[in-house]
Amino acid sequence: MKHTKKLLENLPGDLKDIASLIGIENTFKLVHFRGGSYLIIPKCEGLIKEIRNNKIRELYDQGLRVRDLSCRFNLTDRTIISILKETSQNIPLPLLELMEKKGDI
Repeated sequence: MKHTKKLLENLPGDLKDIASLIGIENTFKLVHFRGGSYLIIPKCEGLIKEIRNNKIRELYDQGLRVRDLSCRFNLTDRTIISILKETSQNIPLPLLELMEKKGDI
C-alpha cells in the first residue's frame, strides 16, 4: 500500500488524476495500450448523444417509424430524420428523401 501511494505521488500530471480514478494498474494498462498517442475522451453528453443516435438508427432499421421514434425519444420528426440522414449507412439518401416525401417516415 505504501509503495502504491508513493508511486501515485510520483506520476506526472494527468496520469496522477487518471490513476486516482481508475487505479494504478489500469493506468499502466492504458499507458501500455495507448502510450505515445493522443487519446480524446468524449464528454459524457456527447457519448450519451451518440449512444442515443445509434439506438435510434437501430430501431429505425427494425421498422419503427420516425413518428414513433420522435415520441419515444422526445425529439422532433425533423431531428430524427437528421440523425438518420447524417449517420445511416443502410439507407441511400435518395431513398430516404423519397420515403420522407411519400410520408412513409
